[in-house]
Amino acid sequence: LKVAEVRAMVTVSGRSIDVEVDGGIAPATVEAAARAGANALVAGSALFKDPDGFDHAIAQLRDLASPYT
Repeated sequence: LKVAEVRAMVTVSGRSIDVEVDGGIAPATVEAAARAGANALVAGSALFKDPDGFDHAIAQLRDLASPYT
């Protein structure tokens, strides 16, 4: 909800401003954050804890977010 509110304020301003979510980004949350309007997403634990490695984790997060960013 907060991300959507910030995205709406940015849109109304007419400026080109990134909306970033830093923290809590994981496969279960990235889609909702991107759908709400975040276009800069910072992931930490999701990358380090992925048993298939960084490349897999990054590709998965990008795939889930890409329809919305």
